[in-house]
Amino acid sequence: MQILEKIGDGLSSVINKCIINHKQYALKSFKECSRKLREREIKILNSLKHENIISILEFDQDYNWYTTALMKTDLHQLIITHGPLQSITIQQILLQLSNAILYMHSIDYVHRDIKLENIMLNSEAKMYIIDFGLSVCLHTSKQYPRHCGTATYMAPELNLEDKIINSNSLKKTDVFALGVVIFILAYGYPPFTVTIQSKCRFWNTIIQQKWQQFWNYFDKLIKAPTHPDFKDLIQNMLEPDPNKRFTIEQVNKHPFITNQSNLEELIDKLNI
Repeated sequence: MQILEKIGDGLSSVINKCIINHKQYALKSFKECSRKLREREIKILNSLKHENIISILEFDQDYNWYTTALMKTDLHQLIITHGPLQSITIQQILLQLSNAILYMHSIDYVHRDIKLENIMLNSEAKMYIIDFGLSVCLHTSKQYPRHCGTATYMAPELNLEDKIINSNSLKKTDVFALGVVIFILAYGYPPFTVTIQSKCRFWNTIIQQKWQQFWNYFDKLIKAPTHPDFKDLIQNMLEPDPNKRFTIEQVNKHPFITNQSNLEELIDKLNI
């Protein structure tokens, strides 16, 4: 294996391009991370078989690294470079991602860190969810650490003071994070910085169910998606009360999602 330039760097791992048998791949190497956590991530990824979830190609016996297919970019970099996307493109992205999360939830896996940076694209605009370092299988326990994920994408129940959350509440946190992802794809900005009432006025607006005020602000920043069902879907995915929030099954059946494939906009942007 020949290790090439660094293409990603996180708290617990670094990603490099590498060459194996004259072909380029992505190499994820763990930093100072316990063997238990390294092994858990690799075993979870090896348990998940879905076309929109990254697959491990090779890993070492001590779980220090693994390789995957090399992607073109991630959604975060795509939005930074090209700005907000059209509704029809967002519909297709959401279809791929909701199918992947629906699959995960159906076999009781929760990602716990859905965000733009953890969604990769290949040159044909196919989505791949990556980075399962915080993921859990709900069969292994009934309680999990509450405060987990990336602040902008964390559901409000993850910011409560008690440190433990029940397993039956975790799936809805993936739905919330996916709602933030879809909002950013449409507007180019996150809907709030954090879901703590005293720290973010935009989250206060949602808590108070003042959705029209919320939408008026963002619609002044950028032309909103024209699809009539977009805002209804976002409001149900970002619902503060997890008992009222959509499940991933409801997201997957929402009229905003279409099965008609139209990814020309993304493919054009990826090949500029």
